[in-house]
Amino acid sequence: MLDEPTTVMLAAPTTHFVSLAQAILYRGAGFGIAWPEFLALLAIGSVFFVLALGRFRKTISSMA
Repeated sequence: MLDEPTTVMLAAPTTHFVSLAQAILYRGAGFGIAWPEFLALLAIGSVFFVLALGRFRKTISSMA
């Protein structure tokens, strides 16, 4: 069972990146093994991108 700090760290992109890098560099894992980490990084990156885009648009609209 996952404890609370571990569960919270699953929201951090660095956790998935390190796991992905270790799988590829140390074990030579292919995409078939590492796809869940790619998917997690894509999801977290998309969330951050949408938040940044919304903030950027808000800032630009207040300047005009």
